[in-house]
Formats: sequence, structure tokens, C-alpha cells
Amino acid sequence: MRPVIFQYKEFEKNSYYPIAELGVGGVEKWRKIDAYVDSGATLSVFASVEADRLGLKFKEGKKRYLGGIGGKSIPVYVHRLKVQLGPHKFHANLGFSDEMGVGFNLLGREDFFSRFDVTFSDAHRQLTFQPIKGKSKTGGKSILTVAKRKRKAY
Repeated sequence: MRPVIFQYKEFEKNSYYPIAELGVGGVEKWRKIDAYVDSGATLSVFASVEADRLGLKFKEGKKRYLGGIGGKSIPVYVHRLKVQLGPHKFHANLGFSDEMGVGFNLLGREDFFSRFDVTFSDAHRQLTFQPIKGKSKTGGKSILTVAKRKRKAY
């Protein structure tokens, strides 16, 4: 299976970050969401505004408390949603919180690192998701390609 490769994104002059582009299935349609890939994070956590864009009532998810650097725990509401990474579609637990304290979404290990061998290459500013055989399905139109076409139409 072919790997899914993302080039690091530049946010400040000479500051590059491993950002993956995901398709996430909402109540009525799919949305593109960018997330910082964090191998130290167990769960993927997105800002509550992303839940709004997906048509979710984020506080109806399963409530969990997550801690991070600094030891502060924040409430996260977990939903099981359809996701797409490159051509690979599967279900994943995604958390949403209005108390993240960072300005970006986080893609953690749960449901992603068990399906892909993930490689960070700072030297090449490249993030690679190599599918593990039998762990994800491919096929159909790419949700992300469809989303890009729709954006260009405006």
C-alpha cells in the first residue's frame, strides 16, 4: 500500500510543523480538518468549533479528562466518527474541548498509530503515514479532494 505523505506546514518564518489533513464525517457532510500530529498524545483532540462545523453537540460525547504538560486536566467529549486519511477510511475516537489552551487541533495515537506506521522526518520536513496491511480500507472518492473542489468554486 502506498504511504500518505504530508509536507510540514510553515506557520512562522522557518518554523515548520507536522500537520495532517483529515476528512471527518459530520452529521450531514464531511469536513476537512488540519491537525498537529502529536505522538505524545493518546487521544486526538479538536477545538469545540470543529464540532460545531461538523454539526455535533460536542458535550453529548463521552466525557473524559485529559492531562498534559503542566498537569492541568481538561474535559474532553469523545465521539466515534468516520475519518479519512489520504484514501484510507475508518472510524476513530475524536475528542472535542473548549478548554484546549493551544491554537491548533491535535492528532494523537489512538485509532491512527495502530493503522499506520508514522514517521516524522524533520530533515525533509515530511510526515509519512505508511498503512499497516489489513488495518484500513481504501476506495471510493477522496473526501478531501471533493472538499478542495468545492472550496475552489467560491
